[in-house]
Amino acid sequence: MKNTPLWFKLLALALIAIMGFIAGKEFYELRHYQESVVVSPAFTKKLMLSDYLPSLKGTWGDTPIYLFDSGVPGGSALILGGSHPYEPATMLTAYMVAENISVEKGKVYVAPVANRSANTLGMLGNAYPMFYHLKTPFGTKQYKIGDRNTNPLDQWPDPFVYVHYPSGQNLAYQDLRNFNRTWPGKADGSLTERISYAFMELVRNEKIDIFIDYHEASLMYPVVDTYVAHDFSMDIAILAQMNLDTFKYPMKAEASPKKLRGLSHREVGDYSIDPELAKELYAAEEFTNAKNDYKEKLKIIEKSSHQTLVVLMETLEPFIERVAGRIDEDLMLVGLDEFIQTAADKRLLFAKYDTRTGITMPIDMDGRGGYVVKGAPMYYRVARHLEGTLEVIEMMNLLFPERELLISYPGFHDIMEAGSKKGNDAIGDFLHDPAKSDPKRVFYQ
Repeated sequence: MKNTPLWFKLLALALIAIMGFIAGKEFYELRHYQESVVVSPAFTKKLMLSDYLPSLKGTWGDTPIYLFDSGVPGGSALILGGSHPYEPATMLTAYMVAENISVEKGKVYVAPVANRSANTLGMLGNAYPMFYHLKTPFGTKQYKIGDRNTNPLDQWPDPFVYVHYPSGQNLAYQDLRNFNRTWPGKADGSLTERISYAFMELVRNEKIDIFIDYHEASLMYPVVDTYVAHDFSMDIAILAQMNLDTFKYPMKAEASPKKLRGLSHREVGDYSIDPELAKELYAAEEFTNAKNDYKEKLKIIEKSSHQTLVVLMETLEPFIERVAGRIDEDLMLVGLDEFIQTAADKRLLFAKYDTRTGITMPIDMDGRGGYVVKGAPMYYRVARHLEGTLEVIEMMNLLFPERELLISYPGFHDIMEAGSKKGNDAIGDFLHDPAKSDPKRVFYQ
């Protein structure tokens, strides 16, 4: 290096600076880009997660929550998109709910991006595109493709081993930044733990009747295309699953495991009890429940006057499949991949997937259905989550009439009929133009 000409060193330094500037510009753009949402006329008010835990105020963990209150006493729901922002159909579904919902009885809270920090970067090293785009009647809308975990800029360093609170169970080190491994959270914990704790405070203090957590999954993951339900919620999940699988689209149901800690479908169900009893439960199982019998925990839970029904929903997402080929925007939006098809041919998948002739959906009792789905297009994944939500709420109304919640928005058939003709462009027909909407109903996040 001593004989390297000065001009060469300066040139190398300049190239490094240019590449650093380009990369930094992209990181900055993804972190600070704001998506628009035009909430429906049923909108009541915008809350912030920090309303339930003030230490989140001014951090990237604070996130908007939109309340739609009918003014008629009834049940309540909390809908989460973006628990893992690299599963963007979850956030798009939540936006669709917020833009189109009508509430006749009860109230609904919608948090489109539950872990806002994780939506400020992509999966490092995976060469993901930063955004995907949807055509609408008012132009092209751009949405982010985020990460699975909280941004290291907001929470760092990772521990050698993540010790879950309050159970004391040892989990993978990076799961301290995984929002769906930090439930029920910790008021003075890491940023991700505080996000979980704040949502738990919302659930407890607002006495939420049903909690719905949207996710997407690899097709090789056994829990893909599945409801995962807490014990208290299994009846509504199984009834909803049977209806969907028979009349609309392939769906499964599974019980939340008691021994795997930190997941919403377990912890939210257990800790959504009266606030004073929740404190007792935290103290009783602090760093012990990994070894204790669940029956001891149940003795405290059963004292509560209220407990939330909890359901997590998974739909297929080829974009995060490990055997997929090129990871690009087309894979995100259309979901056609020859390598995943080869895996399907060898019966290695847990979801129905066909890129050649497609999968034909069932026909319901009204004669609607029979849609042919090739791959896993975005409109199909969104339609699944929209309908899955309506179905579990309907089953809640049936089995828990004292929690009756009456809502409506475009469902599976509405999206699929439009999507069968226009593909993903059909989604744009259900979104609204911020430039032509009431400014009081337009938000950027």
